[in-house]
Amino acid sequence: MQLCLAAGADVIGAARGPSKGHLVRQLGAGAVVDYAEPDWTERVLDATGHAGPNVVFDGVGGRIGRAAFEATARGGRSSIHGASSGEVTRIEAAEAQERDVQVIGIEQLFDFPAHVRRWATQIMAHAATGSLRPVIGQTFPLERAADAHRAVENRTALGKTLLLL
Repeated sequence: MQLCLAAGADVIGAARGPSKGHLVRQLGAGAVVDYAEPDWTERVLDATGHAGPNVVFDGVGGRIGRAAFEATARGGRSSIHGASSGEVTRIEAAEAQERDVQVIGIEQLFDFPAHVRRWATQIMAHAATGSLRPVIGQTFPLERAADAHRAVENRTALGKTLLLL
C-alpha cells in the first residue's frame, strides 16, 4: 500500500476488523472497508464511482478474493498472491477474459531473483525518504514462538510479527 501511495495511486484498503482498518487508515488509504462486512464490495464500488479498482492485490483468497476479483474494473488487473483465508482465489481464464481483467498469480515471483538487487535498491531509497516504513505490529521472544505463530495463524497480528533472539 505504501508503495502504491508513493507512486501516486488512490488506495482503498480492505482489512478485517477495526484495528486493522485503523492501521490501514493511518498508513494513508483514502478509503477503508472491512471485508468481514457483507456490503464491503459495494463500499469499494462507491469509493471508485462504481467503476471498481484498476488494480487489486488479493492476499486473502477464497470468497473474499473472488469478491475482490468481481469488483475489479473492466480492463483492470487482479494480483492473486496469498491465501490467508485457507483457500486460493480461483478464476477461470475465460471469466477473466470475458471481464477483460488480467489475473496475475503467484508465478509472477518466478522471475524474482533477477530483480532482487534493483528492487532492494528502490525499496531502500523509499525507506530512506520515509515514504516506506515497515509495520512491526508485535514482537515475541524466541521462547514464545508458538504464541507468535498463533497470532499469525489466527489473523490477529497487525503488520509483521518478529521473533527476538
